[in-house]
Amino acid sequence: MDALINGIKVPHELLGDLKETHLGESDDTSLRNSLEQDGYLFLKNVIDPEKIIKARNDIFKTLNEVKELKDPFSDGIASGESIRDQIHKDRGVFWENVSSTKSLRDVTNGNVLESVFTRIFGSSAKGFDFIFLRAVASGKFTAMHCDAGFFTRKTEKVLTCWLVFTDITIDKGPLFIIEGSHKYKDIFQQFKGFDVDLNKNKKATIDKHPVQFAQERNTKILTAEFKPGDALIFGMYTVHGTFENHAKDKKIRLTCDVRYQPKNEPQDPRYFGHNPTGTTGAGYAELNSARPLNEDWHTRWQNLIQIFKYQIKWP
Repeated sequence: MDALINGIKVPHELLGDLKETHLGESDDTSLRNSLEQDGYLFLKNVIDPEKIIKARNDIFKTLNEVKELKDPFSDGIASGESIRDQIHKDRGVFWENVSSTKSLRDVTNGNVLESVFTRIFGSSAKGFDFIFLRAVASGKFTAMHCDAGFFTRKTEKVLTCWLVFTDITIDKGPLFIIEGSHKYKDIFQQFKGFDVDLNKNKKATIDKHPVQFAQERNTKILTAEFKPGDALIFGMYTVHGTFENHAKDKKIRLTCDVRYQPKNEPQDPRYFGHNPTGTTGAGYAELNSARPLNEDWHTRWQNLIQIFKYQIKWP
């Protein structure tokens, strides 16, 4: 199976494997050292699979009710149809309700992750109340970027946790990390102090195809085949994105990213408290997943792709 980003195949020689971190074999200092050295922690089976399956089925049932998943909904196969807008007049409210599913919150804001992040920070941790649940159908991906411009308004002591709810092979669009990118001085300088909401004339994404970006820096694009219950933790300046979901079986990829920070650090009201407004103030309506599964994403990238095709150097 090939890794694709917006229809462009990623050469196999550019791909590398994420290194697994074993929680039970690592003390707190080792966790922090690994995060500092590698820019990420890859934790397998960190969440109880039964809790993951419960949350996944609750979400899939809701998507089935708006005709976006075929029966049986537990298979997670996109129908290519949707009556979401006919039933729910406010997309943001709909996705907020899906994101507030109790079984999901038991995972994203539960004791297990809180304990993991408390170990990493060396003090009590708190998860953001605003979470980014992503149901990704065929042809969709997340453009390459780093998270600093979204989540560091109040403190830079924030970490992203990307949680997996479905089997994610390379054709289903797993997350990737640019190896060593958390130490790139130019990326740090570009995004240090940047706020995507306050600096609207500046882009949050990196307008180079990941293949070209990795080739120019002589580095690898790291990824894995993920299983439900896996988690990938990384910092605000780690460059990442996702491959395109181009699976022939039309199964969606269900993941959720939640941020954690030390409890004693200042909290950004956009992401904490009752009814947080999200990055831009639009609430859950600002998320791509608030759109029906059969609606396109990333129209801007469609305009850029013709440029990338001629800039990428193939081995």
